[in-house]
Amino acid sequence: MRENVLRELARRAASDLEFLRRVRKDLHGTLARNGYYLTEGELRLVEDLRRRSAGMSDEDLARTLAANLQGRSGSPPARPVGPSWRGTGPARPARPGT
Repeated sequence: MRENVLRELARRAASDLEFLRRVRKDLHGTLARNGYYLTEGELRLVEDLRRRSAGMSDEDLARTLAANLQGRSGSPPARPVGPSWRGTGPARPARPGT
């Protein structure tokens, strides 16, 4: 999931009420017209937020998004990497006689 894309989308929705209104009315069309091409997972997350915030006014949702964006400037810490086959053996076989 691309945190920077979702953060930019939330930032735009929080600061541009007309954009937020269009997103709430026509999510897919508005995203496409504004150059937001989300992955399936990102789209599910946005659709879920849209469903959960359906009872909120545009202004309340914009304030909530803005409040949640404050203090979030970077990406979360990277997840630990799982074991890998790389680095577990010699890069190439030893030469005979060495």
